[in-house]
Amino acid sequence: MAENLLAIDNGTQSVRALLFDPRGKLIAKQRVPIEPYYSDAPGLAEQKPKSSERSLSGLPGLMAAGCLKDSIAAVALTTSAGQSSS
Repeated sequence: MAENLLAIDNGTQSVRALLFDPRGKLIAKQRVPIEPYYSDAPGLAEQKPKSSERSLSGLPGLMAAGCLKDSIAAVALTTSAGQSSS
């Protein structure tokens, strides 16, 4: 029965996946480092899109930790957002 919650946080230095049961207890977690951002000029920061995509390949680690994909009822995804100054 699908009842667990999967949270994926795509940050600036890593992607983290956390699996929670319906009561909020952490069942499993996985962290995959990603390429840090770079800057071609002052005030700018960029990150290669493929870096985050490749980091999601670490999610099978959750499966190895006992997370069955059929047990996941919902997924939440967070990511960092860039700011611009004008």
